[in-house]
Amino acid sequence: MSSESVMKESIVSRQPEPTYVAWMRARAQAARRHQPVIAQRHAQADGSEAADVHGQEMAWVERRAQERRLHDSAIAHLRHG
Repeated sequence: MSSESVMKESIVSRQPEPTYVAWMRARAQAARRHQPVIAQRHAQADGSEAADVHGQEMAWVERRAQERRLHDSAIAHLRHG
């Protein structure tokens, strides 16, 4: 075997599979398309989201407390009722 044929074989054996190449290209294209969306969200971010999160947490706490009260009431009713 000549050194040229050995070199060609090693280059061919290092080439990735066509499906992997297609997947990587599609992934890179999706990332490039998504990048401006992320940049726009960061540019337009406002500080009002923190208050909204706090309100959601408080609503969850109130719902959870009501569920506990209803559960405790039902258990007491079953035990004594």
